[in-house]
Amino acid sequence: MAVLYPPEEADARRRWVAARAALETVVRVPALLADDEEGAQIVEDLGPTDLAARLTENPGERERWLDRAVDAAAALAGLPDPGLNPPFDAALFRRELDLSREAIFDMLGGRPLSAGERAAHDEWADALVAEVLTHPRALCHRDFHGNNLFVAGERVAIIDFQDLRLGPDTYDLASLLWERTTLAWMSGATAERAEARFARARGVDPAGIAARLPRVLLQRAWKASGTFARAVVLGRGDAYRRYLPAELALVRRLLTDAPADQEFTAVLDSRRPQSVKL
Repeated sequence: MAVLYPPEEADARRRWVAARAALETVVRVPALLADDEEGAQIVEDLGPTDLAARLTENPGERERWLDRAVDAAAALAGLPDPGLNPPFDAALFRRELDLSREAIFDMLGGRPLSAGERAAHDEWADALVAEVLTHPRALCHRDFHGNNLFVAGERVAIIDFQDLRLGPDTYDLASLLWERTTLAWMSGATAERAEARFARARGVDPAGIAARLPRVLLQRAWKASGTFARAVVLGRGDAYRRYLPAELALVRRLLTDAPADQEFTAVLDSRRPQSVKL
């Protein structure tokens, strides 16, 4: 597969090459067959069918390939940070949550939150971000989901890894288990099995993984909801409209009895766009 980076994407090419070198010793990544170091590359083509499609279309293979994807996530998490990108921080996480607030309530819903509703959202967002930033840190792919994973022989291969960085240790696991292409079939039992496997591979307490993952997933699910809502408003196709109800339902399910969560739950329930049915 030929890849051509325009001059303004030279840094992206540099980070991709460096990330690939850091990852290739422990996970399967595309082979770099040729690189003129000026923007042109020949990269191994992993085929037309990503892991998301394979898991959706072949239920009998889910357990086997989900296990291998979990193992890849654990192996990646165990690597030292190559320092290509700054770690996840409060500013990045909060900006993602604010962009979702804007997309869902202002753009899709057609009416910004009131001052009181905005305060409830912001208190919830601040508390959630502060909580997930206390979690143990590990190297994260950042978009470790089925569209960036491929079957390569007997291994799961990874693409789109140029943005890898330090972050909460369950971030990639949350991305893998609960994303738009898995929401239709992922079950609590399947997720719990994957969480336990990830904990064993990382040598950490399974109960800690199980406790931390829902909070990280809540941040990511609200971010994804905003991404889908923005795409719907901008007319980028019906696929995102199809995914949005399930993603918002996931957010609603993950909100807890904590005071800040309950305040935001009230806002979400009262102001959810009428075009989105949960």
